[in-house]
Amino acid sequence: MYIALKFFLLLILIFSFIFFYSIIGLFALIPFWIICGLIDVSRHKTMELKLIKEYFIGKGILTFLISPLNLFADLISHRNLHSFKIENFPDEFQNEINTVKKLFDQNKKKIEERFSQSEDNRTMLFYKWYGKNLDESINDFTKDFKYIKTIGVSLFREKTSTSRHFGPLRLTYRLLYNFNKVKKNGSYIEADGTINIWKNDPLFIFDDTLIHQSFNQEDNLRYCAFIDIVRPSYSNLIIMTLLNSVGFLLKKSRGIFYKNWKMI
Repeated sequence: MYIALKFFLLLILIFSFIFFYSIIGLFALIPFWIICGLIDVSRHKTMELKLIKEYFIGKGILTFLISPLNLFADLISHRNLHSFKIENFPDEFQNEINTVKKLFDQNKKKIEERFSQSEDNRTMLFYKWYGKNLDESINDFTKDFKYIKTIGVSLFREKTSTSRHFGPLRLTYRLLYNFNKVKKNGSYIEADGTINIWKNDPLFIFDDTLIHQSFNQEDNLRYCAFIDIVRPSYSNLIIMTLLNSVGFLLKKSRGIFYKNWKMI
């Protein structure tokens, strides 16, 4: 059923482009792009006018611009559950996830020491960005992982939240791991209506191109490992090729996506 839906949507896109191209030529790209955006944003469970406006003319505009690529990734990938448990991934993916989780547990004190001088409400450190090693202060994170391409840490100080936002790219899924194990319920993430309270479950894996928002309403620090893992697909070669190409283009662009964060 899921595969049939994929091809049905693909046929809609192909025939809509042919139709508009026969009328307005290359200007057909404009309605084609809009249709891609409408299909993309319609995946949300929390659809409302405010969300549509945020997607097309707010913080989701980059996601909208990349929607044809994201829809292509959907076509060649396993079913998108929107939020995931480790067991939803193939065994080799699970092994890498569990390995990196252990590395964060083992290096918890080193990481917290690295952030000890930061006084900003939101601070970010990247050890690896699209497969490229950036900060090599912890050697464990310089390993060449097959499926994990980005490794970082985000720190929220007390009473700190993000605004609602969308991630741009669906070639990977976002994995957040609260390795300092917060003790209260007021530290959590909400992704398209799904709420994960870090106290109850320190690991949350989700499609970050869906609208989401993080909260730390407590009087304690909240650390999360910030990891991007390759999306399981029917053609790992295509996904990896696209991801490497995008990574090359974005290798110096972290500031575009995290301009409201203090980088260390």
